[in-house]
Amino acid sequence: MLDQKNLDELKTALLKERDLLIKELETIATPDTNLEGDWDIKHKEWGEDQITSEEELEGGESVNESDEDMKNKALSDRLELRLKEVNDALKRMDDGTYGTCEVCQKEIPADRLKANPAAKTDIEHVKEIYAG
Repeated sequence: MLDQKNLDELKTALLKERDLLIKELETIATPDTNLEGDWDIKHKEWGEDQITSEEELEGGESVNESDEDMKNKALSDRLELRLKEVNDALKRMDDGTYGTCEVCQKEIPADRLKANPAAKTDIEHVKEIYAG
């Protein structure tokens, strides 16, 4: 089991990563006020105040996306996913389930958590969680 010192270090790492992810997202997107955890990209060719929601991009509306907008959308999606993983890890810390594999309920090795503080499985069960 992780001692309090290690837990504190891992929490500090997660909080730092969360702050960095948000700062990075803010350079290319704005938070969606209608959907928690979702970010809408800023369109460079339209100006900083022009954003597009996920629904507009996927709903077939006529939106002229530049190559840069498409790259920013892909980057935004990856950053949003990682931010969700980090926030979920912080919630697990708060509810006392942090460090326990979600598949087998065994303790996740400290080395794995130090390498990826947001890990929710031991290394043997990574594919089971991310396959679906």
